[in-house]
Amino acid sequence: MTPTRNPTFECLSALSVILDLANGFADDKSFLTAVFARELAQEAGCNASEQSSAFLASLLRHLGCTAYAAVEATIATDDIALRSRMLHGDSGRVPDVLKAVVRSNDSLVDSGRGVLRLATQAGQLRDEWTREACGAARLLSDQLQLGPEVARALDEVFERWDGKGTPRARGGEDLSRVGRVAQAAHTAIVFWLAGGVPLAQEMLRARSGHVLDPRLAELALGQVAPLTDSAEYLASRADATARLAETTPLPASIEDIAAAFGDFADLQTPLKRGHSRAVARVAEQAGVKLGLPAAECRELRLAGHLHDVGEVAVPTSIWTRPHRFRPTEQERARSHVYYTERVLASAAPLSSVAKIAGAHHERLDGSGYHRGLKQTAVGRPARLLAAADVMCALLEPRPHRPAKARAAAVRELREMAEGGLLDADCVEAVLSALGERRAAPQAAMPALTARELEVLRELAQGKTNKEIAQRLDISDRTVQHHTIHIYEKLGVDTRAAAALLAARHGLLAPE
Repeated sequence: MTPTRNPTFECLSALSVILDLANGFADDKSFLTAVFARELAQEAGCNASEQSSAFLASLLRHLGCTAYAAVEATIATDDIALRSRMLHGDSGRVPDVLKAVVRSNDSLVDSGRGVLRLATQAGQLRDEWTREACGAARLLSDQLQLGPEVARALDEVFERWDGKGTPRARGGEDLSRVGRVAQAAHTAIVFWLAGGVPLAQEMLRARSGHVLDPRLAELALGQVAPLTDSAEYLASRADATARLAETTPLPASIEDIAAAFGDFADLQTPLKRGHSRAVARVAEQAGVKLGLPAAECRELRLAGHLHDVGEVAVPTSIWTRPHRFRPTEQERARSHVYYTERVLASAAPLSSVAKIAGAHHERLDGSGYHRGLKQTAVGRPARLLAAADVMCALLEPRPHRPAKARAAAVRELREMAEGGLLDADCVEAVLSALGERRAAPQAAMPALTARELEVLRELAQGKTNKEIAQRLDISDRTVQHHTIHIYEKLGVDTRAAAALLAARHGLLAPE
């Protein structure tokens, strides 16, 4: 990735690697596609605004991919492999989908379950998947202030030129030009990375007039022909990319970007939605309590938002199944800290944040991960983040246990300090900060009734209407009635989007 003098642009480019990891792609797929898309847009006669939008829409094409991950994990034990295979195949062809499901499961039993569910609910699952992904991408795009052209292109990721796509079955000229460029660029780069120029050209021809705008597919054919090496390609376009960065207005702050990508990561696991925002608030306030300089408190807040972005590189089933980790699962789970640190370190504006976020599972006795650091090797910001993360997690439900009562969580956190795992001063600062945060007023939110708020919290945790009805002792029809009103009031049409808004307004923070 090319460093630029635009820190916002650089952070977005670096964090796009998270989207690649969540979809089983090579680390530079999104950035390669963005550079290719800008050039394709220029070749197609797009103006400067459209070229910038094509770059950003291609860079962040997979921004909504975690919105349906928990459901995908009920079909495939490795939902990352499933998404990768689906993106390399044709989701409109039943054989391609079945093959992807079978190859993305760990056993014949799991494959059988996945195929059975797909056989009975294929249409519903496909519609829900694309609707949830697009809804989340639109909301995150709005949070990143990327503009209407990018938002519309992200909403059209699963649409097709022939009108047979989802979720709105748009086609032809009804699709935005930016979206059509991004679609052609995605096809070219995905298959170039998978099989070189011959495969990329074969798939561009095969999808021309069906998935892709035929004119843009033809232009992409010529543009992909000279590609040889990704590093060489990016190096040859470095100056053009730097100029684009300098001339592309990106009003979002680094704080906005960190919060959006934290939300993106939390979407993967329904019971963790809102976790990163809660950790960021508590950690920052605890830093203030301990008298940390303002700059360090800011870094602590950013690290809180971003500390778990590496979790999307780990199959969702590992996070959602209610059982103790097997040794191999434990190693995969622990790898998320490595991915978090590695991705953040690739952006100069986040390099110091990477060190804090990358140490949030370290413990003072050396029993933590991923480096096994001890005592003085763990700085105070990382110690605060570790305590905030543990406390917020204890107060939240997890697949293997319900949320802990506050008194029990406080007791457990202090026991960890007494046992030499966590810093005692940092633990007390976190407890003090959490108490004050609890009393703080919530951000402005559309007027929801008390019952609607209850339903919203349950929806955000991935509960079905039947489960919500049982939990709140109301009928399924009443849950549906409340859900319709919630969506209308929030201006959303998917569960993931409702969860994102609830998290943004602090409604999912631990009590």
